[in-house]
Amino acid sequence: MRLLLFLLLTSFTHAEERYLLAADNQVIEINREGKVTDLLKHPGHGGIYDAARLPDGGIAYAHRGGLAVFDAAKKLVMEHKAVAGPKGAEANSVAVLEGGKKFALMDSGVNQIRIVDQSGKVVSETPLPDLSDDPLHFRYRMIREVPGAGAFWVGQYARKTVLKVEIGTGRVLQTIPLDPLLKPSPTVKKAFATLQAKDGSLWVATSTGCQLLHLDSAGQKLGCWTTQDIGLSCRYLLGMSQLTNGHVLIACGDFHLKTADEGRDLLAEVTTDGKVVWKLTREQLVDQIEGSVEKSTGMEEMRITNVHAYESAHLNVKR
Repeated sequence: MRLLLFLLLTSFTHAEERYLLAADNQVIEINREGKVTDLLKHPGHGGIYDAARLPDGGIAYAHRGGLAVFDAAKKLVMEHKAVAGPKGAEANSVAVLEGGKKFALMDSGVNQIRIVDQSGKVVSETPLPDLSDDPLHFRYRMIREVPGAGAFWVGQYARKTVLKVEIGTGRVLQTIPLDPLLKPSPTVKKAFATLQAKDGSLWVATSTGCQLLHLDSAGQKLGCWTTQDIGLSCRYLLGMSQLTNGHVLIACGDFHLKTADEGRDLLAEVTTDGKVVWKLTREQLVDQIEGSVEKSTGMEEMRITNVHAYESAHLNVKR
């Protein structure tokens, strides 16, 4: 009888693909049609660069002031603050480890990655190459765990370099300078995000410069595309997530717009040969969500810096 009941219940369960967007002062969930299905805002949290849905339905994100973890009911259950260095404090990224049992925080103020458990207790500290001479906001960006390697991928933002760094020791296992691999650009290219695909290859997104780079497991270039190459209208190429079909979903930042059209595209699904097969546009989102207003122009911006794709049959969704 229990088995029959289970089969009846699961037969009506449909896992729907959802995308969680880190968007400056809020976290937004949308479905494939671009409909907003959930929203999280917390007073005092701004500069949300990176967010992830947890297996239990909660959310973890990195905001300028540190790490915040919420349960499925959107209750704040854990915080871990960024540490101020001589030039201030700024957290940039979070990596969810062991299915949400631990969290790694990228802390640019002190050039360090700290791993904390669910209670906020520090489990380990990984020193990074000292960039204290660089401006605070130009040091490090998104970290991602290297599967099975005891290491993180991390981008040295203004130095246009991607590092593979051993957890705990901080030993640099691999260094990838981006300039020799990228196309010439009239704007300065910066290392924003990495994504290690299931086949072992590595995707890298530059923010300014707007390039998407694909490398094999040995660091050799498989492809490189600008926004012009793939037909996108956006200010930046930022955080990424891999879809079940192997394609890359990339966040297209609309910060500091001068005209609405230059920030038209907010998300793009890109194939391994550099073709865009799906997009989310500003027109789809701006009528559903209140964004941030750019003071110099008065324009409303969504300011999406990262996207996390997942299936969400079990989540509590607003209709």
